[in-house]
Amino acid sequence: MGTPRLAVWVCGAAGLLALAGEVHGAVIYDRGGFESPRFTTTFNSGNLVGQDVVQGPWLKDPGTSTAVVQTTNTNGGTQSVQVTRVAGATGDTRWSVTKPLAPTPTLQVFDIDVDMRVNQATFSGTPPVNTDFGPAFGIEAYDASTTPSTPKLIGSLTMDATTGDILYQAANTGFLTETGTILSRGAYHHYKLRLNFANKTYQAFADGNLLRTEGFVNSTAVAFTDGPISTFAASGTSITTATGTAFFDNYVSQVIPEPGTTAVLGLAAVGLLARRRRNASRLAA
Repeated sequence: MGTPRLAVWVCGAAGLLALAGEVHGAVIYDRGGFESPRFTTTFNSGNLVGQDVVQGPWLKDPGTSTAVVQTTNTNGGTQSVQVTRVAGATGDTRWSVTKPLAPTPTLQVFDIDVDMRVNQATFSGTPPVNTDFGPAFGIEAYDASTTPSTPKLIGSLTMDATTGDILYQAANTGFLTETGTILSRGAYHHYKLRLNFANKTYQAFADGNLLRTEGFVNSTAVAFTDGPISTFAASGTSITTATGTAFFDNYVSQVIPEPGTTAVLGLAAVGLLARRRRNASRLAA
């Protein structure tokens, strides 16, 4: 496939919110299942943009594809988001909530999780049916902390709607590349994008299986600002023709404590419990 993708998500990043003093993993953003009352099918005909005013709102880049809160093809609950890529040069589109967060020495791993159902896509015209790729649907991660107008792409995890290939973007070049895994269209699968700022790598998981560990696409990224759900053509020859539909549900982003930190915290908890038991024994004596 090998088609380079440009990081075109534009968001006005706010000041970084460091997690100094935190000792546990923390949810950055949980969209609450795209459920009411935070999301509604009646707000601007279900348009995702502007919804969840308390913890959001959701924003969109200049792309012209659509994301709509609706009640079919959910994966639990009663609502999900339908993303439809339209044909045209402006069809590549991202939607996200901006949640700037700087890594700390003990909190350097960030997860973005989503359930996604991609419908089978086909092509007509030039090239003929089923000889091209895309559109791709999935999740990405960006750092717009230092360059809001040109955010730095950290990594991506997407499915090709024509072939079912699970894709990632190569370190430094951004080339869109197959992981070697193909999943079924028309069914939900769980996807996780894990960012590790300690060693500047990201990992792509599908249905709990690690598919790829790769260096940051832009190695100068230093923070996490947003993890958009996205759609793009996936092939330079199909950017004006690639159309398709996918459904997103159960989107969560969070920061994960380092394993060593978790172990230390566990030992501290055991020690604290032991001290409490000894004190209780002395009081009872």
